[in-house]
Amino acid sequence: MQTKKYYCSICLIIRDENEYLKEWLEWHIGQGAEHFYIYDHGSKYSVKTFIQLLKLPLTTMITVVDWNGKYNNAQPEAYNDCLKQFGKENRWIGFIDADEHVRLKTGQTLPEFLQNYETYAGVFITWVMYGANGQKHKSDELLRQRFPQPTLVKTWSDKIGKVFVQPLLIENMVSHNGHPKEGYHIVGEYKDIVPAAQFWKINATTDLICIDHYYTKSYEEWLEKLRRGTCHSQYGREYREFFELNPDMEYCRENISLSQKYEISTK
Repeated sequence: MQTKKYYCSICLIIRDENEYLKEWLEWHIGQGAEHFYIYDHGSKYSVKTFIQLLKLPLTTMITVVDWNGKYNNAQPEAYNDCLKQFGKENRWIGFIDADEHVRLKTGQTLPEFLQNYETYAGVFITWVMYGANGQKHKSDELLRQRFPQPTLVKTWSDKIGKVFVQPLLIENMVSHNGHPKEGYHIVGEYKDIVPAAQFWKINATTDLICIDHYYTKSYEEWLEKLRRGTCHSQYGREYREFFELNPDMEYCRENISLSQKYEISTK
């Protein structure tokens, strides 16, 4: 394969999450990511304006695309737009969210780690799920300081993950995975095949690499997340999920019916 402008970049679609963005960017620069394609899905305070406030070199490592909140399935459509527009300048692109932090456990950078998978179309990386750590209200501390402990609750999330792919070897993306070109495969960290477009992995492991997923954050932030809606028409979030991951915080539960604003949000 020819030399690319970037060996490893990350694509992100975001709406009204600027307060978490600087930490997210700095974390992934520390993991070895070289560039970021940020799709602004109709944020009230534009990501492009926010990025201008950041100090160099952050601003030089970011390409912002105005996605304008006009897409029914904004996330996979943004991912595929990223493949089309920017795939040729990247050896690898990871597709993750603003509440997801890729964490290497091998002492390597992302480029060093991914060099071991260059014969595959992509690497599927499994979530490590984090809850509220008993916190009802948000604060100004960094996410990784506020929520140091993963949830102990075993849930549907234990096998789910996201991918880093080689754009040249991918036909198209879905929300959590992709369709590799004929003759190529998406694999897990131990190079076992993950079926095309499948968003979970049987016998999932997080020995070498994982994605720390700050899914609920505090209770206050969970309600904000429900109001914000999702970026995929087929998937919604439910109020009850907070208590599935944070059973110690049942005292927060409100008498909210299905018809009220916090329940299933799919905007």
